[in-house]
Amino acid sequence: MKNFLMINKTLSRLFLPMLVATLLSPEVFALEVDREVMPRIQLGGRIMASVDAVELDSDPDAETNINLEDSSLLLRFDKRMYSDGVAGATIGFTENEDAVVFHQLNGFYWNRDYAVMIGRGRLRNTLLELPLMRDDDLLDYTHVGNASSDEEFDQIFGKQLSFDFFLDQKIQRVGLWAGTRRNGAAYTGAPGRFDSLGASYIYEQPEDLRYVKRLRHAGLLVDGQKVETTTGDEWSLALVGGAEANLNIDPRHSWSLAGQVILNQGVNDAPVVANLAAGEYTSVVVSLRHTGRPKLLTRYQAGLTFAYKDYADINDGTQWSVVSNAFYRLGQGVDLLMQLSYTDYGDGLGGGNDAVVQIGMAFGFDAMFNDTIGERDSILNLEHGYIQ
Repeated sequence: MKNFLMINKTLSRLFLPMLVATLLSPEVFALEVDREVMPRIQLGGRIMASVDAVELDSDPDAETNINLEDSSLLLRFDKRMYSDGVAGATIGFTENEDAVVFHQLNGFYWNRDYAVMIGRGRLRNTLLELPLMRDDDLLDYTHVGNASSDEEFDQIFGKQLSFDFFLDQKIQRVGLWAGTRRNGAAYTGAPGRFDSLGASYIYEQPEDLRYVKRLRHAGLLVDGQKVETTTGDEWSLALVGGAEANLNIDPRHSWSLAGQVILNQGVNDAPVVANLAAGEYTSVVVSLRHTGRPKLLTRYQAGLTFAYKDYADINDGTQWSVVSNAFYRLGQGVDLLMQLSYTDYGDGLGGGNDAVVQIGMAFGFDAMFNDTIGERDSILNLEHGYIQ
């Protein structure tokens, strides 16, 4: 008992003056515990250059040219949050008609259960990455058209708010989104507010299981666009379904078959010739892919793709295309590219045909700095994956 009293007196003598001094001090300082933390930085990009030899009935004035489309530079910054998840921002530049524009400019948050993105990014108007040199090579068939703009850039990129809910460790996910497809070159009078809504279900194997599971990718999405007509605003709905499956289970010599169908409802009062995206149409794409991976190192890919489209409101309003290509990997991120494409137009679409021969080279890179998170897909997954 005496020892306890002595200890108590000692502690009182030590801490009582400190407490009094603190209470009587004219200033009390509280420093922020969480100091500035450097984010993880991902840097990636791709230069894709090709010589395009063209013979186009749809554009008789077109000549052989050097094509730099799909070249881009990407930056992503992110940090792990206090309780759960990762948040950050993505900035991306691409070449578009001899100008440099933002094609990725968004903020995001994700954890193991869901992901949120707000800003500019890829529109969710297609399901599959087909074996094509560029994602716009069969744009009329593979993407739901933009009823608010006829600019090629606006068919692929736009502003949106999206939510993804992961059902099975990211192999299955349900997506919801709302946004606007209208950009600077949109049709006069097109809606300037939210003009797009959509929902999707996606099943997708991760990259390490892509060649050893029978079903690579499958999905179903509904895409709605608000279209201004002479009688007021109308909604055009499109249903998209698609899948890609392995024909064999051999990661060294893989064969896969992919298919996608788009059923676009259109609107009743659409000027279909001037704005084909607002009309009723059906498009079908089927693609065969062979990927050579000796010693499990991707070295080459060959692809053959057939596409067909029919506009219901146009007499003889059909077109079809066939694309054949071969890509050879010289080294990590360095590929030689060759592609042949042919398109035939029905008389209702002006008739004639287009032929394009492309020979080129691609260089891509992906680097990461200050990796304090330890998980994330490659930043190049934001771009078209021509080799898979």
